[in-house]
Amino acid sequence: MRHALPGDETTLSGPLPWQSAAWARFTRALDAGRSPHAVLLAGSAGIGKMRLAEAMAARLLCEQPGAAGACGACRGCLLQQAGSHPDRLTVVPEAEGSGILKIEAVRALTEFSQRTSQFNGYRTAILAPAEALNRNAANALLKTLEEPPPGVVLILVSHRPGRLPATIRSRCQLYRLGIPNRTDGLEWLTTQGITEPAPLLDLAGGAPLEAIALAESGGAARYQQLADHVRQVVKGDLSPVEAAGQWQETGARQVTALMQHLALDVARAQARGERGALSAHHLAARDIHALALRLGDLRRAAEQSLSRELSLEALFLLWRP
Repeated sequence: MRHALPGDETTLSGPLPWQSAAWARFTRALDAGRSPHAVLLAGSAGIGKMRLAEAMAARLLCEQPGAAGACGACRGCLLQQAGSHPDRLTVVPEAEGSGILKIEAVRALTEFSQRTSQFNGYRTAILAPAEALNRNAANALLKTLEEPPPGVVLILVSHRPGRLPATIRSRCQLYRLGIPNRTDGLEWLTTQGITEPAPLLDLAGGAPLEAIALAESGGAARYQQLADHVRQVVKGDLSPVEAAGQWQETGARQVTALMQHLALDVARAQARGERGALSAHHLAARDIHALALRLGDLRRAAEQSLSRELSLEALFLLWRP
């Protein structure tokens, strides 16, 4: 479990443009002296929930905050940027672990919350993704939420808040964050140096940070390659085992996301009456819609950081007529 690190090296970025309403709500509460003891940032993957959580934490520990957030120059900000602020903690699963947050991680958070602030201010901890808590860890976190230490603000980040116990959700201020409108997403991607953002944003399901990740990993080219391999599987020119062997490095989670977009693209092509290797000639409209729904379920399961890894071969088998 990667935890108990009072901050990694951190860039103090403010909220993203489409998070202005959530940010205004949070800062109004702070300015009025009504800081929450816990907030829950809930929404789809790839929309910047962690970015907002980090902006909130930075604002809490900044000694000279402004409307835009942390100043970036005070003692608190400099310590955060160095990853050494003693009043800030990040709790996330280990990169090579099971993806589950166990009770040891929450015990570290509890111990952190019971310390005295080093600077007579707030102490704040980010926990993400909150739905990765196992039962024992969730029960331990609930005890902290039921008796919150003064001056502590816990920031929970969740892709699937419905998987959290209702007792945890009810003790947090809920910030429900949506996918930004297409114009805002495209404009922001352009400011990030993406010259042709539209295909990537579509491939990412409207999630701008997911689009950035796709751009950095050659996502558009990989999508075309996957489409070619699926066509060959559908036509019988390539076996699912052979196709799966060419995607081992990518992994089942990313392949699932790409396949879902491919299925939706095929469904749209069928609706337009187009025919081709993946059109109605090989797959009935009823079948492709069922496939898109199945892939959507698998993608949502994958986003939960579940320990059970999907089989690449099984994913390609879904396309066999």
